Amino acid sequence: MVCLETDFIIALMRKDESALKKLQELVSKGERLSTTPITASELFRGAYSSERVDENLKKVRGILSRLDLLEFNTIASDIYGQTSSDLERKGEPIGDFDALIASIALAHNERVVTRNIKHFSRVKGLEVEKF
Repeated sequence: MVCLETDFIIALMRKDESALKKLQELVSKGERLSTTPITASELFRGAYSSERVDENLKKVRGILSRLDLLEFNTIASDIYGQTSSDLERKGEPIGDFDALIASIALAHNERVVTRNIKHFSRVKGLEVEKF
């Protein structure tokens, strides 16, 4: 299974060539696709903040209906606490939402597909795949 991060899903909604190609590659390999409740929340916030609310809500709901939503559980919470603290101590914070997404993916042993390699590659043990 592979966890699709916010940047990737937004790129899909915008019909970005590299995102569409990556999706096709993942599907052809039979990958099970997932995302996190954090990404879902970011997508809904973006839709509600947009000028075309109804159109964007339809896109968000359509995409999310095709993905497994990973559970944000105690294991992910523990990983988040450790990861955020470690990154802050190093002076390399990545922001709470990205740290939460990474922690949920780690808790479920999934790699993350994103353009934001700068942030996600800082998370120890997280496999990151760029599109």
